[in-house]
Amino acid sequence: MKIFGLYILLSLLTRNPLLTLVVMLLIFFLLEKRFIGLLPDFTAPWRRANRVRELQKEVRVNPANADACLELGEAFLQKGQHEQALSYLNSAAAKMDGHPLFHFYRGASYYKLGRIEEGRVEIEKSVSINPKASLGEPYLYLIRIYLQQMQTGEKIDQLYLHLLQYGSPKIHYLAGSLFLNYNDKEKARRLFRETIENYQACRGSLRRLYRRWAILSKIGLYYSR
Repeated sequence: MKIFGLYILLSLLTRNPLLTLVVMLLIFFLLEKRFIGLLPDFTAPWRRANRVRELQKEVRVNPANADACLELGEAFLQKGQHEQALSYLNSAAAKMDGHPLFHFYRGASYYKLGRIEEGRVEIEKSVSINPKASLGEPYLYLIRIYLQQMQTGEKIDQLYLHLLQYGSPKIHYLAGSLFLNYNDKEKARRLFRETIENYQACRGSLRRLYRRWAILSKIGLYYSR
């Protein structure tokens, strides 16, 4: 009823039904982004594209800029362009050897390209340098690799504990879903609960950031009973 009242009020002000709908949608998206946070950020791809263009210009001017190559490698990895990601990361290899994010992004690129063992070696190097690298995502990759290789027991248990310790709510949810797919419901439930508990302990903008993963984790708990 309140929405209908708002529509009538805006219609009287704008005298244009189409413009009224556009204004209402804009208000909805602003409120959703500010207070709810379930919808994706529709402006993020545009911002990333602008950043990629800036970095590519920088690399053309200064090909030895390893920081720019590292950031480009991350950007193309997120876009799913793994060959291009690996190309930029390899350009930074001489200066970035020993950098945990460099080894993680290169390992993730190898993995996505089907070069599983090369990926595993790089990602293991990343967490050996910094166990907290990339909010636990390297452990998610390693767990996936070991599960695909049908390895069980101590190795996966150790990675699972590291992920619990260092992972973000998003990574906990994704790992829970992964374990659920492999029918390890005990680990899945623990990770889903961890996501929900982290969300409940947060305040302000972090609650908005984690809300999506908490809701998905509640659904995951239902299916892991």
